[in-house]
Amino acid sequence: MITSKIRFRIRFIIIFVFVFLGIPIIYIYHSRTSVYHYDVKADYNYNFDQSGAVKYELDLYRGKLTLPKTLDRMNSSFFLKVDVSDTFLGTIFQPLVIISSGEKKVIQYFELGAEGIRYINLSNVISSNDSTIQLSSKWIKINDQKVELYQFENVSMNNSRIMIIAPHPDDAEIASYGLYSNHKNTYIITLTAGEAGVNTYDEVYKDSTEQYLQKGKLRTWNSLTIPLLGGIPTENCLNLGFFDGTLQLMYQNKKDTIEGLYTKTKDINTFRKYNISKYKNLLVGTADWPSLVRNLKILLDTIHPDIIVTPYPVLDINSDHKYATLAILEALKEENKEKGNLFLFTNHYTMSEAFPFGTTGSVTTLPPFFKDSLYFNGIFSNSLSVEKQHEKIFALEAMNDLRPDTEWRYPMGSIKLAGTTLARKILGKDKDYFRRAIRSNELFFVVRIHDIYNQSVFKKLTETAP
Repeated sequence: MITSKIRFRIRFIIIFVFVFLGIPIIYIYHSRTSVYHYDVKADYNYNFDQSGAVKYELDLYRGKLTLPKTLDRMNSSFFLKVDVSDTFLGTIFQPLVIISSGEKKVIQYFELGAEGIRYINLSNVISSNDSTIQLSSKWIKINDQKVELYQFENVSMNNSRIMIIAPHPDDAEIASYGLYSNHKNTYIITLTAGEAGVNTYDEVYKDSTEQYLQKGKLRTWNSLTIPLLGGIPTENCLNLGFFDGTLQLMYQNKKDTIEGLYTKTKDINTFRKYNISKYKNLLVGTADWPSLVRNLKILLDTIHPDIIVTPYPVLDINSDHKYATLAILEALKEENKEKGNLFLFTNHYTMSEAFPFGTTGSVTTLPPFFKDSLYFNGIFSNSLSVEKQHEKIFALEAMNDLRPDTEWRYPMGSIKLAGTTLARKILGKDKDYFRRAIRSNELFFVVRIHDIYNQSVFKKLTETAP
């Protein structure tokens, strides 16, 4: 017979377990799922009608996909439209699918609790030798079903001139190190010095203004020299020296010269003077929007790019990223440039900076999108070998702003950094670029430059939210 004393102890144990285990678990779960600013059980919605993609209707049986014999597998990117179902463990552990064909294998991750239409990136595994692909899911269900395989012919980059528009130092590396390191006829144009943000070097410089000036100098040098790791000569690298975090202000106040947010100066040469390329002599104007557009027009007329790599405004939440692309689009229009293609990327996805999901080395697929209004003529999945991923790690590691705060030099600072890093990983707040950018591919939405003159298309490219 259970006495009242025993009942009391049982209740105490239950309350103790709930308080010390249940509440933390609930908090961690809420934190990990709060990184998705959308319903993870909603269907992704992409309209491929305007893209010229070739569609194949196939059967997925026991995770096995047999490719059509007529499939031309060379120089293309492939995405499989599937319907996935969630599992209980998939709300706790990151769901994934292992994609294999012959000796090739990659992993793609989904959101916690993901359900509905998703797109699996098959580009890395489709080869000319193997006719089947095996999908092995974990913590998510992919049942037998009719599926759609979409094939996008990649833009030929042979003998192409590529211009990368990097809003900040490191954006070119995060989005496209694999691309530019394989194509040496690339020009990297960084718009700002990247001096804003966290007061990273306060242990070194007690005066915050001096800290931000030094930070801008260091990051400007990063933008000019780190592309050397990918074989891009410093002659092809230029930093326009505009102030970090001010592009939207410049756009909204086009008649004004805009001061740096933390540097207490309007002098455009504060950081621009560190350029070493001969192209520095082409730069003109002050820290204002008309000067930004004018400089981009000059560079367009000098470089004559066939491909322009730049953020996709509707997919990237960072204001400098949005307005960097608005500036290059305005410059293209004013110069009546119609030939070539835009390769559009996102480094700060609007609805979740957890995207791309999962861990380093896995594949990046199409981001969550729930309208059919996203405009593109093609999708390019640029495959990166393991060796190329290792190179990209060193390129990012060389970027000072991606390194730990200088407080690591002190014992308490090291403990604080370690604790912060651990907490972010446990709570799902890990925005680490080494996780997000070191992947087996880089993803770009391709848009013909000619299409930006269509007002409806232009609006779809530049609206502020999905």
